Order: sequence, then structure tokens, then C-alpha cells
Amino acid sequence: MTIRRVNHIVLSVADIAVSTRFYRDILGLEVVDSIPGDGPDPFMVFLRTPEASDNHHDLGLIRAEAPDAVRPDAAPPGLLHVAFEVGTLDELAEVKERLEAEGRVKETYDQGMHLSVYCTDPDGIEIEVMWPTPRDSWSYEEPIVRKPLDIDGARRRWGSAPAAR
Repeated sequence: MTIRRVNHIVLSVADIAVSTRFYRDILGLEVVDSIPGDGPDPFMVFLRTPEASDNHHDLGLIRAEAPDAVRPDAAPPGLLHVAFEVGTLDELAEVKERLEAEGRVKETYDQGMHLSVYCTDPDGIEIEVMWPTPRDSWSYEEPIVRKPLDIDGARRRWGSAPAAR
């Protein structure tokens, strides 16, 4: 199993509207998706580099301050996690087993655009190891829903070959 690349990062931000404007209007990223919040601003915004990216998102922004019902794991502004991409479902299964053996797995999810294993490194920094699902399975019209990770079900659906990039 090898990590192919850094796929995306997620930042916990103090003001999601201000941060979205910065990354969109100043740095030129495009907003591709969002998760509604409990007020006028979204809870989470997903951005990517225009033209050059083959990711669902390159940067996620999540509100640092949110009601406990929305985000019980609220974190102060800063890095929330870095996502590393693996090439196949077999590699994702392998890294999941390795992390479980070390007692480091926090959560596992099918998030639609990618299948994810969340863990912590020795210093407690959150890391996501993920496999991107084929692009034709992504939907920007459907809300993002976290479902339980089912690697065997994903293998039946997509096989063990690398995701199309």
C-alpha cells in the first residue's frame, strides 16, 4: 500500500463567509458544493482549483463555531485534517487493517465522492486516508451524506481496479 498524493485538506474556520470569499475571490478557487448550516451561512463549503483538479474538492472549510447538535467535535480555527489518497480499494482495506491493529481508527465512511478511514497520528493530528470513487458516481445535486463504509460492497460495485482519474 502506498499513498498516491495529498488529495485535500479541511480547515476549521472562524467565519465561513469571510474564508470562502478569501479562497474564492482572492486565491481563485471555485465553490463546488456546500452543506447547509443552521443560519444563512453554510456549515461546510467545498472548493477546488478550476480546470486543473480532478478531485471532488481540494479544500474544505468547516465552521469552527457550530451548535453541538450540528458539530459536537467543534475545533478551533486551524487544520482539521489532511486527506491522503490511495490507488485501490484493496489498498484502502489494507491501511484500514493496519490502523485498526494500531488502535488509531476513529471513523470510517462512504461519503459519496470518496471512501474514507479517519485516524490520528502519534501526535493526535487527524488524518483521512481515502479512495476516490469514480467521477460518474459523484453528484453535486444530491446532499452529501455519510454512510457506513462497506469496502466489500464497493468492490462489488467498482471492482478492485484504481479509480478513473
